[in-house]
Amino acid sequence: MKQLNTIRWMLIGIVAFALVGCKLESLQDPIIVTNVEKEFYINLWEELYPNTRNLRIDLQSIKNQDCLNYTIDYKWNATSNQFDLEINDITPPADCLPGIGPANAKIGVGDLENQFFKMKIGLGETVINEGQLLVNSESYTLQMDSEEGIIIPEKVLRRVPGNSVWGFVAFQNGEDQAIASDLLGQLSTLGDPIALKEGKYGYFSFLDSKLLVSGAPETGQVSSFIIEYEGDQKAIQEVVDNFRASHSGSVTLKVLTASGDIY
Repeated sequence: MKQLNTIRWMLIGIVAFALVGCKLESLQDPIIVTNVEKEFYINLWEELYPNTRNLRIDLQSIKNQDCLNYTIDYKWNATSNQFDLEINDITPPADCLPGIGPANAKIGVGDLENQFFKMKIGLGETVINEGQLLVNSESYTLQMDSEEGIIIPEKVLRRVPGNSVWGFVAFQNGEDQAIASDLLGQLSTLGDPIALKEGKYGYFSFLDSKLLVSGAPETGQVSSFIIEYEGDQKAIQEVVDNFRASHSGSVTLKVLTASGDIY
């Protein structure tokens, strides 16, 4: 009987040790954070003005809403070396603009000096993503250590070159090709070619050695151009006005400048 009691206590001790071991092991296990559902896109944009450049952060819901004018409620706090963005909720409009589309918000960050900025992007007060925004003369780079609840499609936005003029000429058939080529020739002679680095500039992209201007027609033929131009803007406007007065409808033209002008 004494031997049975001894064995019984030994078994109890083994079970107790195993339970304690499991608890200690569980306390040492890493805490696994479940990924938060992706709810918002975050995009960088450079606003162009005659004497300044301003960075803007565009928020957009990933899911479409049942009105075109839903907005995104947020809180923005900026100091000399840190930006904090707290995305709170999607806000329905007082008067629905019929249609389906994402909710939007635009945050004016301002004309920034070249430096590192600490960046926090949170969803409410529970999810915080930390990272940094690097600003230099060539680009804006938003690099987050985590992207819980958000998607940053383009982490690098290249800055539009100073004194640049760009645009496109679009036409539908071969008969208009000569007209388009003549117009491009006139515009190109106004300035000098620009050697672009590969990347996305917002208003246009330079990828695989091809210039693609945003907003160009997706059908027909499109020829794009970019030049460095330091002359009077009136000369560009004169070329555009004369062309449109002589050729309406069959050939379309759009010209933009680094100072924010659109022709």
